[in-house]
Amino acid sequence: MLNQYLNKVFYGDALHLLRGLPSHAVDGVFADPMYGVAKNPKPRTTYDWGADPFLGNPEKWWKGIPGVHSGHRRIYHECLRVLKPGGKLAWAMGVKFRDYFPDWFGGYRIWSFCRYEKKSLNAFGHIWIVQTADQHPVAFPDKDSLIVTRNDSELRRLHPCPKAVAEMEFLVENLSEPNDVIMDCFAGSGTTLVAAKRLRRNWIGCDLSRAYCRVTLSRLSQVK
Repeated sequence: MLNQYLNKVFYGDALHLLRGLPSHAVDGVFADPMYGVAKNPKPRTTYDWGADPFLGNPEKWWKGIPGVHSGHRRIYHECLRVLKPGGKLAWAMGVKFRDYFPDWFGGYRIWSFCRYEKKSLNAFGHIWIVQTADQHPVAFPDKDSLIVTRNDSELRRLHPCPKAVAEMEFLVENLSEPNDVIMDCFAGSGTTLVAAKRLRRNWIGCDLSRAYCRVTLSRLSQVK
């Protein structure tokens, strides 16, 4: 049943796709949901579908708004369901929600990266909640966490917040093995899937934006 999903990008709602997957089917889930996005629509800072429907409210972000958005709690638990025993989840989060992490995620370890863009003066951080399918913490590997990136202005014109390939390669490489199946249900510009293909993993991607799905497919086609 899983074969029909492998190495494909799906346009649509993450929760809908996840509910169609069998339990204990994938080895790793890498999810970077929208959080703290712009409250006012601006083309350069807002996702394809508009401004933040939760207006920065963490309770609404987690539990949802009836008739507007199902929230991220259901998506998170579906991500755990589809993971194999011992499978790993990496879930990106905004630090401003940190007080809610213990209630939302149970046992976890925060993996913190320092992103440095070449020719910039300063670096900035980014965190991931990392845990096993049964919500046990996964220790950070004994490696440097500095991610050196470059300013890809062309990609930024297509997506307001593309992830760094180096960061996703670090996560995929340290949380899965070659030939594993990994999933990104908020694929965005497709960086997780690009990293997976480079590292010889099978992948499943999904995004709510048809335009971002096209960007992802274009980037994947360039990975040999």
